[in-house]
Amino acid sequence: MAKRKRPELAERVEIVGELDAHDAEALQLELRRLAKRYGGAIAELSIETSTLERDDS
Repeated sequence: MAKRKRPELAERVEIVGELDAHDAEALQLELRRLAKRYGGAIAELSIETSTLERDDS
């Protein structure tokens, strides 16, 4: 059996998408759950949200 390579470590992961408030909260809760589950592998978790202004021209 071939030895699995260790995946590259990411310092930052950015998820971009059009989410309503409910979807954004669900995503945040899932990320926090995963961070807790893999606590030793994740040193820090910071979640930032922003609202993009739409140009309806």
